Amino acid sequence: MAINIRTKLGAALAIGVLAGLLSGLLSLLLLVVAGFLIAWGQNPQGTEAFFESLPFGNYSSKAFSRLSALLSE
Repeated sequence: MAINIRTKLGAALAIGVLAGLLSGLLSLLLLVVAGFLIAWGQNPQGTEAFFESLPFGNYSSKAFSRLSALLSE
């Protein structure tokens, strides 16, 4: 199974946080971002649907499209 670029980025971010652990709050934030990227890489439609069901979900669809464009380049 080929690993998606988002999944690779999330895994690299998680490994970096676990290796560094400079600040508790910063590492928690980065682990949340890493978990999001891993989940988005494994199930993009489900992750996008979940975030769009939250309050201000219309902004998340714009953010997903912009972030996807940045990661694909």
